[in-house]
Amino acid sequence: MKILCEVQVVNRTTQAKRTPRPVKSTLAIGYKQSARDANGNTKKELEMVLFSGQNKTGSRYKVRDNIHAVHTKFVLDGKATIGFLQPPENLLIKCDPIQLKGFLQTLKLGMEGKEAINLRLNIAAATAIPQKAQPQMRMVVSKRSEYPIKGFPRTLKSLTINNSQLVKLSFEVCTLRNLTKLDVSGNKLTKIPPELGGLALTSLHLGSNCLGELNDWCWLRGTKLSQSLGELDLSSNGLTQFPAPLVKFERLVSLNLNHNLLIRLPFAIRRLQALRKLHVCSNKLESLPAAIGDLHIDLLDVWGNCFKAFNADAAQQLNRQSAAANTPQPLWLKAARAVANYKLPLPAGSVPAVLIELICEAPKCPCGQLCYALRKEDLLQRVVQPKFTNIKNLTYSREHQIYADVVICGPGCSASVQLKALFSLMFT
Repeated sequence: MKILCEVQVVNRTTQAKRTPRPVKSTLAIGYKQSARDANGNTKKELEMVLFSGQNKTGSRYKVRDNIHAVHTKFVLDGKATIGFLQPPENLLIKCDPIQLKGFLQTLKLGMEGKEAINLRLNIAAATAIPQKAQPQMRMVVSKRSEYPIKGFPRTLKSLTINNSQLVKLSFEVCTLRNLTKLDVSGNKLTKIPPELGGLALTSLHLGSNCLGELNDWCWLRGTKLSQSLGELDLSSNGLTQFPAPLVKFERLVSLNLNHNLLIRLPFAIRRLQALRKLHVCSNKLESLPAAIGDLHIDLLDVWGNCFKAFNADAAQQLNRQSAAANTPQPLWLKAARAVANYKLPLPAGSVPAVLIELICEAPKCPCGQLCYALRKEDLLQRVVQPKFTNIKNLTYSREHQIYADVVICGPGCSASVQLKALFSLMFT
């Protein structure tokens, strides 16, 4: 077995570094066949060879009864150390984690005297891996005939599969642990495997698929994906509702929802504080949530939507809320408001998760008070003009005036009084 890696050689006796810094190397392991003895038998000797640009013939190390220590504490980070008795040297290895784990497993089998396919290499004739055979980092599949029959290289960091008529994303793609960029636009995907949420992707393009047919967003609940994703494209998927788990992607910088069937955006979108580009053109938006004003967006594109006129029925709806003002507020809502108002820390485990979600995602009254829409009547649609003070560039059709939805915390708050005064001026 051979792997490409970076290796630094350190002599344990003198603490001298034979290589002052890690150098690109090839590390090989296999059996060396000895000459036949008088009885015609041969003896196999397990050896490891280190090739580098400075040492093209390779430094050879016996393995059997010659291993001082193997340190694998950071193997998941692609780091390991193999120490030999003779010569007293340590090999500080840095490599792709999957390849490194395979190499160490092969070493273990060899030390135990077990047979393994990876040990069939004739170490006497082993040579360094040529530079052109370095691990493949990027792959583009632009048609179905180019889809790899033997599977994807484990070292891929960028994978593009466009216009290949895929109806299902293979589980193998979800096991590519080095993958950071995935583009499967222009296919026929209706569902994404939940295992994709276990990848630390930074860019994910799913445009021009059919994810709106099932609206299955389990894969968005993956912890690694939610903590790493910075760019997401869900355009042209027939979405009728905003994917609820998406508001937890607090590192999301760019979100493309163009050419879908969205009627409204959630108030919880205010949680996406890292968002800088929001594309929702050519949908069926009737209004925007007032929470859009809490975001600091460089580009907001809402062109080609169906924004409706001012809601003249909102005055009667506000009066009905005043009539129900005597309804006692739940204790958990008062607790959430107290935490939000005083900006108390939310250490994990000390506050119920549902309360944390309420504080981070529930709508806020224009007066700044945390709200919770218990009934449909609590939502006042299209009653104020949204504040675009934190939005640098806004793209919309000037044929339609944009109005925002709000939730009022109570009939006695300043926002409620201002709205009543506005309604009285408009309808007198």
